Amino acid sequence: MNKFSVIGSILLVSAFLLFVYQVITAFLGMGTSDEFIYKNIRLVDVLDEKYINWIGGVSLTPIQNIAETIITIPLALLLLFSSVLFFLIHAFKSIK
Repeated sequence: MNKFSVIGSILLVSAFLLFVYQVITAFLGMGTSDEFIYKNIRLVDVLDEKYINWIGGVSLTPIQNIAETIITIPLALLLLFSSVLFFLIHAFKSIK
């Protein structure tokens, strides 16, 4: 296996485990009520504010919008997209 496929596999398993964790947390949060509240974990929730404040100082608006999108997308989805990216890199790098 190539290093790109290994990284893609690790990211895919991480995305799956994070999704399972979020579902289990939602089930445990139900308690005695019938409300299933699923909450996505995002980079904004994980990172400290000092690591996110630099985005407001970016002068180019499209780059600032891309950075804001990346930090507000659910982390499981970000891991899934990253794993697909690494699998695509592996696929195109192995073609010769």
